[in-house]
Amino acid sequence: MSEFLAIILTALLLVPALLIAIPVHEMGHAAAAYVLGDRSVRYFGYFSADPRRYLDPVGVLAVFVALVGWGRRVPVQPNRISSTGQRVVHELGGPAANLAVAIVLGILLQLAHRAGLPITLELSAGLLGYAVYAIVFLNLSIFAFQLLPIPGLDGWNIVEAIFRNRNPRFFFEVNTRRREIWVGAVVLILLFQLFQGASLLQLVMTPFYAPASLISLGTCSGYRIDSFAGLYPCLR
Repeated sequence: MSEFLAIILTALLLVPALLIAIPVHEMGHAAAAYVLGDRSVRYFGYFSADPRRYLDPVGVLAVFVALVGWGRRVPVQPNRISSTGQRVVHELGGPAANLAVAIVLGILLQLAHRAGLPITLELSAGLLGYAVYAIVFLNLSIFAFQLLPIPGLDGWNIVEAIFRNRNPRFFFEVNTRRREIWVGAVVLILLFQLFQGASLLQLVMTPFYAPASLISLGTCSGYRIDSFAGLYPCLR
């Protein structure tokens, strides 16, 4: 297979992956909210399988640029999810849903592979195996990425839920400067790659990604779109 066709296929296989992984993440938040007593998420249709309800244009673009992503956040009623424990459970709902899907599909993929299904980019049955692998990878990637303590991600929201009452002004200031923090994070990632020759994003995702990949796939592996992006957050 030519390098050009390989690039096209690895990029195209991310489309069904993001159409599953991003809605799964947001529906995980919705399910957690529903269990915690917020029935509005069902009333407003956040258990719908229509991916358009959940996709964020920038989050989708991030999938192809950095192999991470996010969706439109499911709104909840603050009076229904108010305690620290409830907020933490709600924030964990999204990553937990991605991890559950990755484990189920990863185990099925392992069984299919042992039964003889190849996992290749060749225009054969092996391409189906690669497509399932792409879905597993992106669920693992979003799971690990969302747990990072960066404002706007679930990991930061968990930190805020636990510590906000101790220093509300600090968290208010951070939230008002979220855009500047994201710009700074992107610049830091680019500078780290330039001067260290390594991906800072891979390093910080490894503690979450590597064990989850081992559980779901039996190995730790990543994904690459040649000449565009690559992500291998695995322990060396």
